[in-house]
Amino acid sequence: VNAFFGITTMIISIPTGAKIFNWLFTMYRGRIRFETPMLWTLSFMVTFVIGGMTGVLVAVPPVDFVLHNSLFLVAHFHNVIIGGVLFGLMAGITYWFPKAFGYKLDPFWGKWSFWFWTIGFYVAFMPLYVLGLMGVTRRLSHFDDASLRIWFEIAAFGACLILLGILSFIIQLVVSFLRRASLADTTGDPWNGRTLEWSTSSPPPVYNFAFTPIVYQSDAWYDMKKRGHIRPVADFVPIHMPKNTGAGFVLAVLSTICAFGMIWHMWPVAAAGFVSLIVAAIVHTFNYDREFYIPAEAVLRAEDARTRLLASHV
Repeated sequence: VNAFFGITTMIISIPTGAKIFNWLFTMYRGRIRFETPMLWTLSFMVTFVIGGMTGVLVAVPPVDFVLHNSLFLVAHFHNVIIGGVLFGLMAGITYWFPKAFGYKLDPFWGKWSFWFWTIGFYVAFMPLYVLGLMGVTRRLSHFDDASLRIWFEIAAFGACLILLGILSFIIQLVVSFLRRASLADTTGDPWNGRTLEWSTSSPPPVYNFAFTPIVYQSDAWYDMKKRGHIRPVADFVPIHMPKNTGAGFVLAVLSTICAFGMIWHMWPVAAAGFVSLIVAAIVHTFNYDREFYIPAEAVLRAEDARTRLLASHV
């Protein structure tokens, strides 16, 4: 069993390493601007690589035998989850927030949050690696060896820095909302982006694009800007759209009920959830009222409004 998990863990490192090099070569020879989303991205990459390396370490069965259930494992897990999930999530939130809500997040508090989070993370969890290598196990409330105390105190100070990072992010959200007029994204392209979502207004209209974009390469919006793209202002046509549906939510709830019953061996609950799931899926297939058209006049009004907005901020 140890050999199987060791091999599969090492295999995971191959596509993960490929993605790291993919991101590095994406930035290579690029004009990198160290704005808040990029800071979160760089921290994500560095922290995730460290977490990945410690994961490969514990993939070695003899090492895992020694470090299992120690604080080393706790540090590794948080290294991957915070570095690989949270920091990447913060980069994405900061980057796409103006596209979703129409105004950028305040950069001052965003950078405070970034530095508190990044420094706090390393101060909080690097000592746990040391403690784990010293044989300290997790889930214990006290330790007889007083020499371990300093490492826990350092980790506690790091946790306080992380708390400041969380508070800074909350303040950033509040300040950004209060200053949303001055932080408004009037161009739809606040980062000088390269992909198609930045060709729309912020937030985008419900139909996304008045006309289907013609794409010649992966960085379509960058290519369109380089070619002198001109927004269409006339000859709009009705746009076909799907209607909203609650089917996905209903199927998810029924799947959860079925899974809950199976996990806890509550077979009547599991059977009822499974049968309800199948019935709900079949019923949904008979719902043919799933689409509508946005009139060309509505599209024209929305596009005219954006044209006037762009003209007023030239």
